[in-house]
Amino acid sequence: MSIVLALVIVALLFTLTLASYVDRLYSEMGKFLAREFQENIDAWEQRVEPRLGFNRERIALSAAVLTQLSLACLTLLFGAMLFDRSSITDRPTIGEIGQVVLGVVMVIVLFNRLLPFVFFTRTRGLWMIRFRFILRLLFLIVAPVTFLLSFLLSIAALAETPQAQEADDSSEAVDALIEAGEEEGIIEKGDRDLVRSAVEFGDKVVSEVMTPRPQLFAVPDTLTIEEFLQELNQHPYSRVPVYHETIDQVTGIAFSHDLLQIPDTVAGTRTVASIQRPAAFVPETKKVNELLREMQRAKQHMRIVIDEYGSVAGVVTIEDLLEELVGNITDEHEEDAEKDEPVHEQDGSWTVPGSLNVERLEELFGETWQMPEDYEATTVAGLVSETAGRIPSAGEVVEDDHLRFEVLASTDRRIERVRVSRRTVG
Repeated sequence: MSIVLALVIVALLFTLTLASYVDRLYSEMGKFLAREFQENIDAWEQRVEPRLGFNRERIALSAAVLTQLSLACLTLLFGAMLFDRSSITDRPTIGEIGQVVLGVVMVIVLFNRLLPFVFFTRTRGLWMIRFRFILRLLFLIVAPVTFLLSFLLSIAALAETPQAQEADDSSEAVDALIEAGEEEGIIEKGDRDLVRSAVEFGDKVVSEVMTPRPQLFAVPDTLTIEEFLQELNQHPYSRVPVYHETIDQVTGIAFSHDLLQIPDTVAGTRTVASIQRPAAFVPETKKVNELLREMQRAKQHMRIVIDEYGSVAGVVTIEDLLEELVGNITDEHEEDAEKDEPVHEQDGSWTVPGSLNVERLEELFGETWQMPEDYEATTVAGLVSETAGRIPSAGEVVEDDHLRFEVLASTDRRIERVRVSRRTVG
C-alpha cells in the first residue's frame, strides 16, 4: 500500500469521525436522555457552530453528506485494493471478498458509531473548537452537493399535500412518540394518559372544556344576601356569576367567602350586587393553553364564556382546565360527582350521563366507534338527539352503525342518562 493511499484512507476516516460526531450532536438535541451531556451541545452551539458560516440546517445536511461520501469512498478504496491484489485473469477469492466486507463493517462500527458515541459521552466537546476551520473547509467542498439536495428537498416540500403534513399531528403519531418514550424509559407506562392529555391540551378550545349554559348556576343581582346564602346551601360553589335581568347580562362574580364580612342585621336588605366583583370574559373559540396562562398571570379562577353573538355560553374555571390534564378533580362538596362518571356494567355496556363529551365516549369504545364527521353534537345527549332527530323519551332505543343507545332518564328538554353498548349485527 502506497503512502498516498494510506494518507487518503486516514483523511477519510478522520472526516467520517468528525461528520458522524456532528450528525450525532444534531440528532441528540432536544432529547431527554441528552441532558446529562448538555455541555457537548452547549460547546457546539456557542463556540463552534456560529463560526462555521452556515445555518444549522445546512450544517446538519453537510454532515450527513460527508458521512455518506466518506463511507462510499472508503468502500470503493477497499474494493480497488482487493482487485489490485488479484491478477487480471484471476478473480478475487471468497476469503478476500470476506476481508473487504469485514473491513467495511469495522469502519462503520468503529468510526461511524463507536468513536462519535465515545466522544459525545466521555468528553465535553471542547476539542471540536480546534477543528472548526477543517470542518468549514469540508463543508465548502460538499457545498454544491448540499445546495442541490436543499433545492430538491424544497421542491419535495412544495409538492406535499396538506393531508400529508397533517398526518404528523394525528393520534397515531402521538401514540408512536409515547411508545418510543416508554421504550427509552422517559415515560412511565402509567403516565401514558397524562402525556396524551398534555399533548392534546393545546388543540382544545374553551367550548370543549367549559360548563355549558344549561348547567350554569348563576343568581340575579337583586337577590338579597340572605337569599343567596340559602341558594348556596343547595349549590355549594365558591364563585357564582351574577346577572342583571337575564343570564346574558352577567355583571360580576360573587365570592362565597365575602359573605363572612356581611353582618346578619343587613343580610336581608343588602343585595348580591353589593358584593360582586368584576367578571372577565373569554370567547368560546380561544385555545385552552393560552387561557390557562392568561388566568395564571391575572390570578383569576373563573371566566364567563361568550359565543360569537356576545351571549353567555357557559363558564370556565381553572379547575376545568386542570381536569383536562390530570382527570376529574373531586372536592368535599361533590358527593354526587361519581354519578357524572361513566359506569362499566357487567354486560360490557356503559351507563353515562347525557352531558358526557363524545371524545370520552370514543375513548370508552376504542377503535369500535368514532364520532361521525357530519355530526355537530359535542355530548352524548346531543348525539342521541341528533341521531334520532328529536329528544327520545326514557326507555327508547336509538342505534347508529356501531352503537346502541338506550335512554334511561330524560325530560322534555334534555336526555339525562344513557346506556351505551356495542350494536349486535344479525
